[in-house]
Amino acid sequence: MTRAVFLHVLLAPILIITQGCTSSGPPTDLVIRNDHRGLVQWYEQEGVRLRSKTDDCRQKIHQYEDPLFQPAPKETKQQLIAECNSIIKYNAHAAEEADALAQFHRQADKGAP
Repeated sequence: MTRAVFLHVLLAPILIITQGCTSSGPPTDLVIRNDHRGLVQWYEQEGVRLRSKTDDCRQKIHQYEDPLFQPAPKETKQQLIAECNSIIKYNAHAAEEADALAQFHRQADKGAP
């Protein structure tokens, strides 16, 4: 059994079952159809979306660092900045994974009959 078929057989049922549980991940129909071109596009768009969120958080950090910024009484500037840094780290890693998955599907599409 080839690697692509194995991944398809393994991942398709999981994605179908979890589709209602989460909104993240590629569209199930692309996975079921083994649509590598569609998955490349989806993962590339996901990488762009995640990098945009990372940029938004970097801008928020600049706002939080402004001496005139006053956080809500229940949070400190340091807590807000730490939260943004955590989100930046998570989204940057997820964007790298999306890039790797796009590359995987790009290569799988080249090998398709």
